[in-house]
Amino acid sequence: MNTIPEHAEALLPAAPGDLSGPGDPLRVTGVVLSALPSDTLTPEGPQRYTVTASLSRRPDPLEVESIHSDATRRHLEQAGFGQAGLRLADRRLLISGTSLQELRNGLAAVVGTIVRTATLAALAQKELARQSRADLDEAERERILRVAEAAAAIDFGP
Repeated sequence: MNTIPEHAEALLPAAPGDLSGPGDPLRVTGVVLSALPSDTLTPEGPQRYTVTASLSRRPDPLEVESIHSDATRRHLEQAGFGQAGLRLADRRLLISGTSLQELRNGLAAVVGTIVRTATLAALAQKELARQSRADLDEAERERILRVAEAAAAIDFGP
């Protein structure tokens, strides 16, 4: 009988119902099993390889910039995973220079933190931009009101 160990469901890709919308935080939802080397976890298999993980949605440009940054490289190094690298490819996160065991032994949590931090930073940056636009819109509305009041105060009567 071919069975999957209980902990293996964490390695399976997310079900379609688990996918998020564009306003939801970006999350790593699982390992893409079909993208692993065919000899993974065999004596002949590589010690390190690229693990492809699926994402809950397509990352926005601010998230991509953050995840591809030098700060991410430093975070990985400080956490003891300097040999690993992160690259985004559409709705996939390519985790290079690692293994399933290393991900299970702490790298996955570090990657999750990096992705979460990228999302929070992008949301904060978007909120600042939105607030700045709202402030400019309000300032423009106030200016238009002052112009209208000034124009209304003009009397062209004899």
